Amino acid sequence: MCQNKVAKDFMANFGDFCFISPRYKDTGTGEYVERMCRLLAEHEWVYNFQLTRFFVEKIWEKIPEEWRKPLLSLSTDDLNHLPSGRTKDDWPTSLRAFVKDAASLALPRQQSHDLVAMEINKDVARGMTPKKEHEVSYLASVVRDSCSRTSCSSVIDIGSGLGYLGQVLHHQCGLQVVGVEAQASHVHGAQRRIKSQGRDMDTQIQTVNLKLDDTSSSIHDLELLISSLQQPASQDQGQTDVCNRNNGRRDGTCMVGLHCCGDLCPTMLKMFTSVERLSCLVCVSCCYHGMSITEPDSRPSCFTNFPLSCTVRETLKKVGTEFPDWQLNVFAMRLAAQETQARWACQTHEDHQFHTRSVAYRAVLEHVVTTGGKGIQKLKRKVTRKDAFQSFPAYREAIFGRLTLHSDEKTTEDWENYNDALQQSHDQWEKFFPYIEVITALQVLLQPVLETLVTVDRCLYLQEQGLKTKVSPIFDDRISPRNLAIIAER
Repeated sequence: MCQNKVAKDFMANFGDFCFISPRYKDTGTGEYVERMCRLLAEHEWVYNFQLTRFFVEKIWEKIPEEWRKPLLSLSTDDLNHLPSGRTKDDWPTSLRAFVKDAASLALPRQQSHDLVAMEINKDVARGMTPKKEHEVSYLASVVRDSCSRTSCSSVIDIGSGLGYLGQVLHHQCGLQVVGVEAQASHVHGAQRRIKSQGRDMDTQIQTVNLKLDDTSSSIHDLELLISSLQQPASQDQGQTDVCNRNNGRRDGTCMVGLHCCGDLCPTMLKMFTSVERLSCLVCVSCCYHGMSITEPDSRPSCFTNFPLSCTVRETLKKVGTEFPDWQLNVFAMRLAAQETQARWACQTHEDHQFHTRSVAYRAVLEHVVTTGGKGIQKLKRKVTRKDAFQSFPAYREAIFGRLTLHSDEKTTEDWENYNDALQQSHDQWEKFFPYIEVITALQVLLQPVLETLVTVDRCLYLQEQGLKTKVSPIFDDRISPRNLAIIAER
């Protein structure tokens, strides 16, 4: 049963932890979620399609007619800043309202100013990419502080990979760490990395090969791991003295996950609510489109683990009655996992031109394949070379030989037909190429709204279980776009 009072007081409960736009700080949770859902339902055409089918489905025809001319006339600077909420006075009222509403609904993504990165020991940082070091330095700082507040002496790192985060938490924070990794190759890699540092006999940090889900057996496995974390953490070199901060009390366990894909984050949330011996949770999600699907055609959501909260589930049903064809599907969740506006805002004119060509050429091929293509069937593999998109002749040459033809033998006539079909399709749609960047800008505008809806749903789920929850952008999203950390404590 939904805890309506908890849901109603969501904003108030967040307090200083709330990162909602000031426009909605005094708004009830239900109304806030409904505004997001209604905006996404009304503008489903912006994101609910496969990009390579741009010409097959004539996506530009879905743009309101009064929007087309002002959007096509945008300068590079205007295009770059549209997703931040910048509008122009001569735009139609409906377009200005859409841009302003979308920008105001999204959670801010600028890295929190009060965060201080942990300086990572050079030996421990060995092998990390600059991006990974950025992520680990800030996440380790957040986890350390959460462990200090909740008297945690141990950490379970879900999806631990090669163990970068766990090694920092152990060697520099004095925390006992168990990494949980589903891929055996990563487990072996983590073990080799520890051994290469001369620490292979350290029993305070280890990695186990285990795939977690939200079944009772998996929860039992997690509880066994927590039980094994009873020995006090070693007092290693340069560690932060978490023990002293807690007056010697070090008996809790923190569950942490860095960029947990698909269902892994929802699984962690469910486990956290079920296992009382877990004192705090820090989780950064990614790859929302990787969540398992219940029924592909179910509406308004086709995912098993979205929505999780009663509030969002009920709101989706309400809005869905007005928009019965609306669906938050794989296309929506894939957009939610795309880059944020921080990188888009830095695009040059040449960057936009290249992106237009790369989308348009692939969409031309898709159109030819879909409409028969005079014997063309499909690509054996994708074209990935950047120089293949410098011109259409270069693209045609790059995909030459990568097509499967209906005929058993690839005759000269077959290839001539294929070249003719591609060129004819290119010439047919070339005048619509400019719409690609227009649609992309609108997608960049809606990306954070989609991700906000998923994130708020997960926070509400935890709050409905009576858990103190906040969300914080802990990374620079120009470096690491998935930067929203869900932090929960008992």
